[in-house]
Amino acid sequence: MSVITESVALSSSLNFVALGIFGIAFLGIIFEPFEKSVIALMGGLLMILTGVLTAHEAIAAIEFETILLLLGMMLLVHMASESGILSWLNVRIAEFTRGSPLAIFLLFSIITAVFSAFLDNVTTVILIVPLTIELLRGMGKDPKIYVFSEIIFSNIGGALTLVGDPPNIIIGGATGFSFLDFIVNLWIPISVTGVVFLAIILFRQRKDFKSVSGSLIELHLAALLIEKIKHKFLKTKLHRGFIMNVLVILTLTICGFFLQEMIHIPAFVMAFTGAILLAIVSSRQIDIHHAFGSVEWSTLFFFAGLFIMVGAIEKTGILDVLSHWMVNSTSNLLYLALLILWVSGLVSMILDNIPFVTVMIPVIMGMQAQMTGVDTEILWWSLSLGACLGGNGTLIGASANVVAGNLAQKHGMKVTFLEYTKFAFPLTIISLIICSGYLYWVI
Repeated sequence: MSVITESVALSSSLNFVALGIFGIAFLGIIFEPFEKSVIALMGGLLMILTGVLTAHEAIAAIEFETILLLLGMMLLVHMASESGILSWLNVRIAEFTRGSPLAIFLLFSIITAVFSAFLDNVTTVILIVPLTIELLRGMGKDPKIYVFSEIIFSNIGGALTLVGDPPNIIIGGATGFSFLDFIVNLWIPISVTGVVFLAIILFRQRKDFKSVSGSLIELHLAALLIEKIKHKFLKTKLHRGFIMNVLVILTLTICGFFLQEMIHIPAFVMAFTGAILLAIVSSRQIDIHHAFGSVEWSTLFFFAGLFIMVGAIEKTGILDVLSHWMVNSTSNLLYLALLILWVSGLVSMILDNIPFVTVMIPVIMGMQAQMTGVDTEILWWSLSLGACLGGNGTLIGASANVVAGNLAQKHGMKVTFLEYTKFAFPLTIISLIICSGYLYWVI
């Protein structure tokens, strides 16, 4: 999220206007009387029409790097899927898991967390969610719980590393923390959170993950469904050269994401480079007009409207007031760390976590200047854990959540705000409690 730098907060009347528009739009996103992208865009436009933001400020509030990264990855994944590589993966996963719901859940959850740690979590859900839905639907299963779990584990994995989630990238840039610093300081709470979440979800949804091994009928049906997936795959035309192009370009793009810290090329540039290269080298197999038509434009416009609304909230000065209150509340290091963790976690459920993290950076630096002789590094890890894991709480809490929800909807799986929140909010509170315990233990 681009931060709109303003020396003076809005007048109190415009503050109320901004909060009112955001509140109504937020309720609209929850209950969905219209398509979410329409609500978000209308909210953004109202911020301009009422004078909360100028048109130029609204444009500055849009995080175009995020939108362009999404666009590039949507194009790349769609063109890659045309080669049949995703169908091949479906067959291999179906064979490996033998149609076991438990094995599929564990495999996809762990893969999502690992990929999100070393790529970014938005890229990961773009790759994983369509594959999950196609596989589970092909096997006659409801993919909803699997997709919800992937959203949650994408944020858990993304919280572990410097490149996994945008808040960590911002914190790393401001502090100079390395890739290894994040892993060393965060692997314990992230690992514990991941294991606890797996256990809770497995217990809560035990009926959905019930093994088919005890029923000859279900075993036979699972075998038939796997054969159905294989048969569908055999009917898919494969072009060896096309597949090789896809594998090489996907590998290079992913390697670029891994090496982003060293080569200093933005992720969206690498995503677009991969997409354009694939379109050029496989021009005979790829219809570029069809590829552009496959882009989830509603998702991109939803982000644009949401960025503008959050930019308006940022301009009101509310985040600054919140951060200064935190500074002046206490000088106790443990209390400050817990305050940063919970405030950033709760705020990140409602607002995009990027502007809050950006505002908090000078605040924490000010705290460090006042607390001379005290090791205050833990405050940064509190901010990272709260901002990244708090995003799990609602469907708009993190970019990965929004993308996954819209991808699911595109594939015919209705995901509502309240349905996801009911599933994820209790888990998010548990994750913040786990992190609180970690902070108490470390400090």
